[in-house]
Amino acid sequence: MQLNRWNYYSDFVVYPAVVLALSGLALHITPVADWWRCGLLFLAGAIAWTLAEYGLHRFVFHRIPGIREMHEAHHHDQRALIGTSTFVSAPGCLAVMLPPLWLIGGSAFAFGLTGGFLLGYLCYVSVHHLVHHRPARPGSAFFALKRRHALHHHVTPEGNFGVTSGFWDRVFGTEIQLRQRGVAPVPSQPQMRHAAEE
Repeated sequence: MQLNRWNYYSDFVVYPAVVLALSGLALHITPVADWWRCGLLFLAGAIAWTLAEYGLHRFVFHRIPGIREMHEAHHHDQRALIGTSTFVSAPGCLAVMLPPLWLIGGSAFAFGLTGGFLLGYLCYVSVHHLVHHRPARPGSAFFALKRRHALHHHVTPEGNFGVTSGFWDRVFGTEIQLRQRGVAPVPSQPQMRHAAEE
C-alpha cells in the first residue's frame, strides 16, 4: 500500500528499538557465561530472515492476489513509498514468532531468534530502500546489490528474489545469469522452465 513518509520511515526507528529490546531481554535472562548462545541464536535468526525474504518475495509478493498487486505497483513506481505499515508488520511478526519459539525453547531462545530475524528484516528494508533511492559507485558491493535488484525489476520478475543476498537464488536456480559481459541478462534454465509452466 502507498504509505505516507512518516509511516514508511518508521521502520527505521521502530525495528532498531525492537531488536535492541529483544536482544537486551535475551541477555538479561541468560547467565553471562552463556551469552555466546544468545549470539548464535541472533545469528541464526538473521540467517533465517534471508530464506524468509526469498520465500516471501518469490511466493507471496509475486503470487498472492492483493499482495501481488501492491508489489506490482512497486515495480511500476520504484521510488514510491509502498510497503506494509510498521504498525502492522512489527506486531504481526512478534505475534507469529514469539509464542511458538517460547514454547519450543523458552524465553531467551524466543527473544534471541526473533531479535536476529527482525534485524535481518531491518537490513532488508534498509537495502531495498537504498537500492531504489541512492546512487551507487560502480564496483562497490552496494553497486552489485543494486544491479542484482535492477535485473529483477527490468529483465524478469522471475529471478533475483533475494534483495540482501543472492545466496538463495543460487540455491534454488532463480539467479538471473549473464551470458557474457555486455550482453543482455537472461534467466537461468530453471527460471525459463518455471515461466514456461505458467
